[in-house]
Amino acid sequence: MKTEMVFSTPTKRWRAIEHEEKGKIMKTDVFIRFFSDQYSQEEMQGDMNRSFQLFRDFEARFSRFRERSELSLFNASEGGEVSSEFFSLLEKCVEFHELTNGIFDPSILSVLEKIGYKGSHLPAVSEAKGLFSQLIFDKEKKTIQKPKDLFIDLGGIGKGYIVDKVADELSKKYRNGIVDAGGDMRVFGGDKEQNLDSFAIDVENSFDMMKTLTTIMLSDCSVATSGINRRQWHYEGEDHHHIIDPAREGSARTNVVQVTVIASRTIEADVFAKTLLILGLENGLAFAEEKNIPALFVSKDKKVISNPLFQKYEWKT
Repeated sequence: MKTEMVFSTPTKRWRAIEHEEKGKIMKTDVFIRFFSDQYSQEEMQGDMNRSFQLFRDFEARFSRFRERSELSLFNASEGGEVSSEFFSLLEKCVEFHELTNGIFDPSILSVLEKIGYKGSHLPAVSEAKGLFSQLIFDKEKKTIQKPKDLFIDLGGIGKGYIVDKVADELSKKYRNGIVDAGGDMRVFGGDKEQNLDSFAIDVENSFDMMKTLTTIMLSDCSVATSGINRRQWHYEGEDHHHIIDPAREGSARTNVVQVTVIASRTIEADVFAKTLLILGLENGLAFAEEKNIPALFVSKDKKVISNPLFQKYEWKT
């Protein structure tokens, strides 16, 4: 649904435009809203269309569910020349793999397939372990060589990456806006309809979707929530979810069901939210303190624990 609104604040006349597509792109809901006090509706609509096209292009190129995507072709090979964007994406994956001590591991695709989360176009289901560090990068030739049994899934980083890319493009022209893909969100400026210099963001309650845990006030930063309730299924007598712990080669089993992280970039918030969930409450709080990550945890016994860095963003009544 596309909507366009015109309203005034005490100092300016603002035009707002928003659009949302539910479940059509990357199997998630994508929402974009931005404001202008100078551009026409037609120009803003053109920028909105281009922003959504960036999402569609990203899915077409890097979806593991599309047989001819660049990612699927890479997985079916032993590597070779790749696009500059794919090269940069995998470099980022290596960076986060090292930063999280291997907890963030994009080479878990074969694990997802083995526990019943199917749909990828893999030549085989690999039994190999610990292969991600064996990627060989050649920056000059833009090539990446990989073991034949290494299969990449960008699900742990892709949404954050494309949200940042779209937000970066829009914020060059518009000072205020929001880009959201399934809860991985980047905001710039503030909510001009409410005459605010920031955006009020509700943090979802995984135990009751009709309620919120807290409201945070954000400007020029990102937030991401990772939870085990988002994608669940039953396979071969066991319950599974899509947050994979590479150490146990299966769905993460900790005392945490949801983590929300605030960061400067969505890609960071996305990766760290999953990492903290896999670590569990005690180790996750320690990691967040070590890395200066604002984080909120929800435990299986419904306790809500946020660290002091996160509390600084919370709206106090």
